[in-house]
Amino acid sequence: MLRNLFNDRMMKGQRWLLLAFLILHTCTSFYYISKQNITHDEPQYIEYAKRWLHGHPERLYPLDDSKSPVVAICWIPRIIRQLINPDYKLFDYGRKDQAEGRFMMILFSLLTALYVYWWCKDLYGQRGWQLPLLLLLFDPFFLSYSTLITTDIACGAFLIATLYHFRKFQITDSIKQLIASAAFTGLGIVTKQSLIFLFLLLPILALAGNIIKKTGGLPSFTLIRAKNTVFFLLTVLFVINLAFYFKGTFSALNEYSFNSTSFQSIQKLFSRLTWLRVPFPSSFIQSIDLLKAHAELGAGKSRSTYDGVYLFGEVRMDKGFWYYYLTLFFYKMPLGTLLLILASVIIFFKKFEMTAFVNKYMFVVIPIVFYGIVLSFYNVFQIGIRHLLIIFPFIFIGLGYTFNYLSNRKKVFVVATYAAIIFSMISMISYFPDLLPYTNELIGNKKTVYKKVMDSSIDYGQSDSIANTFRLQNPYYKKPCGKPDTGHYMVSMRELAFSKLNNQKDISWFNKFQPIGLFQHVFLLYFIKEEDFEKLNAKK
Repeated sequence: MLRNLFNDRMMKGQRWLLLAFLILHTCTSFYYISKQNITHDEPQYIEYAKRWLHGHPERLYPLDDSKSPVVAICWIPRIIRQLINPDYKLFDYGRKDQAEGRFMMILFSLLTALYVYWWCKDLYGQRGWQLPLLLLLFDPFFLSYSTLITTDIACGAFLIATLYHFRKFQITDSIKQLIASAAFTGLGIVTKQSLIFLFLLLPILALAGNIIKKTGGLPSFTLIRAKNTVFFLLTVLFVINLAFYFKGTFSALNEYSFNSTSFQSIQKLFSRLTWLRVPFPSSFIQSIDLLKAHAELGAGKSRSTYDGVYLFGEVRMDKGFWYYYLTLFFYKMPLGTLLLILASVIIFFKKFEMTAFVNKYMFVVIPIVFYGIVLSFYNVFQIGIRHLLIIFPFIFIGLGYTFNYLSNRKKVFVVATYAAIIFSMISMISYFPDLLPYTNELIGNKKTVYKKVMDSSIDYGQSDSIANTFRLQNPYYKKPCGKPDTGHYMVSMRELAFSKLNNQKDISWFNKFQPIGLFQHVFLLYFIKEEDFEKLNAKK
């Protein structure tokens, strides 16, 4: 009886601690977001969501390609206000709606946190969730996207939910777990097209577990397995159609007007099959077609949706870098966390057991490797580390392996672990609240960040309005010009990185001078004098 009472109190204490983590994360995110400008992509997400709420999910503009109905959650505050007061109107170009809508996006990061909590408890015991969740919730990368009106956090939330329930289904054969997994798969695909790869990942996980458990051989085909597969696919199909109001569902393939050559080729191939119908809503098919068309078009052209892939001063137009995300991860992950991840990998391989891998860790490790390969080798839109949010929660679940292993080791390892965590927290606080351009201590001189990494990983437009205010208060700071001249200048690191692209002003001459300051970790401040030019000419 005493043991039961102790266990009950411990469980209550764990829940209160979890609640404290979530509340602190929410408060931190809300304060952070109050200091940030609307980023470059958010207006398009917001406007598409508004059209969707009015029953129009069609893709009208090129940048509608990746937009999702899921972010319509950001309109809840405005809907409530409108219900209370039907005559409620704003004349601020939607700024208040955008600001209030960001607060609703926190629900996706909280959903992610709950699944990390449940998953870590399953793998490591009652207290095994504490340190992984603490590091995740207060990671600068995760915090910086926790309330942005985009689909990246939501995508990671739906992937971890899908795989959590799919793993439970593999263990228990519970139809409830199958339904939950299918529903989250559908929501994930509606959120971001990259989750279509789940139709490859889920069979890989199922087959891998079955083959290893049976020590060879493919799983036997059974009627129950076939029924479950059909039921899963129909549920996913239903969720996708429901998300787009079933508009255009079962339209004839010949009725579509495709933009990409790939889809045009498919349409031509099946042109004689006039009876062929597409069981997906037309808006969903449009989104995939537009993404494919933009990939075929490439970067840097007048109709392109992105400038190119940037890394170490090189801009690639036709392809990315296979090490793009590894590099960004290396520079943007807090150094303490990075060392703990390295320790996790080393310990995992050192203590590797096939049985434990299949029963516990396969559903954590394989998705990280799988999507790491997909993003690195099959994604031409390498324009920001935010794409890694799809697998980010799994990395922190994996960190629990290290904490669990070291908890019973020598005190020196425990001290080192906590030292790494504290160092990561201090590193995050040193940037707060300007977390989006965060880079770790491996880049010592923050004025040279753009020479290594750039794009939306550093400058997502979050500081544009603050920079305009700075210029108004300091009118002697001029905008960069293409011709070298003296004076005070405020130069965006993004402009410097992409200055040599077509149709853009070449301001690369600033690279010859040393900036005197850094504003918002995004803008370089210069004071160039006549003697600076003389020194430069003397060196030549």
